[in-house]
Amino acid sequence: MPVLARFTITVSILVALVGCITDELVVYKDSVVGKEAAKPYLGVYHVEEWPGDMKPEKVRVAEKDGELHFSYSVPDKNYDVRFVLSKIPNSKKDLHLLSLPGQGATNQANMFFLGKATQNETRIWAVFANLPVAKDHLTFQNGKFKAKDVKAFLSKHADAFVMANEPQVRLKNPKD
Repeated sequence: MPVLARFTITVSILVALVGCITDELVVYKDSVVGKEAAKPYLGVYHVEEWPGDMKPEKVRVAEKDGELHFSYSVPDKNYDVRFVLSKIPNSKKDLHLLSLPGQGATNQANMFFLGKATQNETRIWAVFANLPVAKDHLTFQNGKFKAKDVKAFLSKHADAFVMANEPQVRLKNPKD
């Protein structure tokens, strides 16, 4: 199963987290993973690690009406979230940016996460202002990060951030 698919699943889990909120949607337009390129990443993934007490068993990544979505269920709540996936420039660790535009499942907030997909699993990181690397290079103002600051931070420091911090979500490739 492709690495990107595992990354997408992890993002679903992070929707419940506070943080990673931006004033505008953060996307690297030159490296967006398009509809055709995303096909190998579609599927259902088993959740190994998830933040909080309500961990879903699985996350589904699908394409609907030309947009990527991930969905999962926890007791009494179903989530279906649109997202945009783009490759982070300058990342030597092949990291991706998972961007969630404001919508009902995100309480209308633009959100972002870092992701790394390998043959066996996908890992997802939430970026909080007080975490190592971020606290030295990223400013949180009025409850949000500025999108342009996030793009600059990730293109320079994404690899260092994932080396210094544990992922909050880990998804297992269901075909393994």
